[in-house]
This record gives sequence, structure tokens and C-alpha cells, in this order.
Amino acid sequence: MIDGKCLAAFVAISETRSFSRAADVLGIAQSVVSKRLRRLEDQLGVELIDRSAKVNIHATNVGQLFLEEARETLRQLDRAERSGRNLARDSSGPLSIGFVFSAAMNGSLVRILSRLRAALPELTVLPRLMETPEQLAALEAGSLDMALVRPRPSYLPGGTATVICSEALMVCMSSTHRLVEADEIISRELSGERFIVPQFREQVGLNDSVRRLAKAGGIVMPEILSTEDFVSAACLAAAGVGLVLAPESLCNLGLKGVVFRPLGDYSECLETVLVCRKDAPTRAVNQILTLFDKRPAIALQD
Repeated sequence: MIDGKCLAAFVAISETRSFSRAADVLGIAQSVVSKRLRRLEDQLGVELIDRSAKVNIHATNVGQLFLEEARETLRQLDRAERSGRNLARDSSGPLSIGFVFSAAMNGSLVRILSRLRAALPELTVLPRLMETPEQLAALEAGSLDMALVRPRPSYLPGGTATVICSEALMVCMSSTHRLVEADEIISRELSGERFIVPQFREQVGLNDSVRRLAKAGGIVMPEILSTEDFVSAACLAAAGVGLVLAPESLCNLGLKGVVFRPLGDYSECLETVLVCRKDAPTRAVNQILTLFDKRPAIALQD
């Protein structure tokens, strides 16, 4: 049977076009790289690397054809190893959970941590505050097991995505704003206002919500001021810089100088979505879904 270490040596040599650089990539001696390649070639009965060149060595014709197969085999071995480790840590962890700020504010994260602590006390849970794009990248890379993110058109291939929380959007404004005396805000009254939108690196989300709000009120698309996070946005709103279209849970921040008002003629919610890798610890995933009385809402294809 072919050894994965031998495959890794062949792939590293092919990609770096050097035995010494391949050794550096793999963190082993150059002589070990050469031995592993020779062992693989002996098993296959064919030369994979053309050693005639002094520099920029390259794969033979057969080696080039075999290269992608070798890469895919290494990917499968990595997935199998990761899956085996996850099965072994199903009750003990560690379990890495990413979360957006609003998931902490609306209580979703705390509920999850409390449930896992009660149901799986040996499980080590590692929460990490990250924005949605970074979480999805970390999920795909395998550095996160699950993530609490904002809705996206697509998530992680082969995983699951489940809406676990839905919050009404409200207008966050300075306590000295001209509309502060109103019990609720009518969308047309927001004409000429500037909106402060967090997470400006995201191309979907609250920018689109502001656009839909303007359309509902028949007003010109408001000026958008981008900022990094909801806390910064709320502070700018308190200073009178603009308004924030924010989830209801932002009220829990308790920031002085801001007030929150519901929208009287426009209804939209901000959802929190739990996205899990398919190899995430099953017991932990099931405990969380049971907590929110949910089944996976979206079964994602490989």
C-alpha cells in the first residue's frame, strides 16, 4: 500500500521543483525526501521525477499525470485523519466555535455555552469572535468546527446551516435626534439621513437592508458611512453622526446617549445562522440543535 508520506514527498518535490525546498516544506532532511520518492517510484514501477536537470527539476510525463491523483489522495487522507480525531474528541473536545458580535448580544452564544457545559462537561469549548467572512474561511480550512454567522447565499459545502435566532431590526439614534420623541419610525421620515453600517467588508447584509428600507419609504438611497463593528457604529450614532439599522439585541449594550425605536411600516429581521462542518462533534451539534428545537434547515452538498 502506498504511504501518504511518500505521496507528500512527491507532491512537494513537484510543486517546489527542488529536493531541498521540498525538504524545507515538509520539515525533514533532504535525504529522507529522496528515499520516500524512490520508495514510491519502486512501488509504482515508474520514474515520477526527472532528475537530469541540476535546477528546476520537474515531474516526468507519468509524474504529471499522477500528480493530481496524489494531491487528491492526500486531501482524502487529511479528511479521514480529521474525521477520526473528531470522533475521538466527541465528548472531550476541543471544540472551536466562531461567533459574530450580535450572537453574543442576543444570547445565542451564552445559551450554547451553557448547554454544552451542562450536557458535555468534559468538552473544552473555545469561542472566537470573528466576522462572517473570516468564520466561513476558517470553517473551510478546518480551524473552526462551527460558526454563528449572518445569513449568506451559500455556506460551507458538505456542512449544515440552521437559523437559530431571528431579531427585529430597529433604528439606533442619538438621544438628541429630531425623531427621538416618536414611538416608532416611519421609513419616509428617514429621508436625508446618513446610515452607519458595520462590517463594510461584507457585500451582503445590512447595506441591502438599508437599500430595502429606502425603497419601502420611497426615498433616495441614504448616504452610507462604513465602520468596523456595531459598538463603533452605536458610538458614532450617539455622537449624532448618523443612524444605525441594528438588531434589537444591541439595546443590551446599554450605551449612554443612544435610543432605539422600532420601524412602524417596515419589518425585517436579522438572523443568526449556525453553520457546522460535517465532521464537527456529533453530540455537541445535536445538543445545540435540541436547545433551539431545530433540525438542520439547509443540507449543503459537497
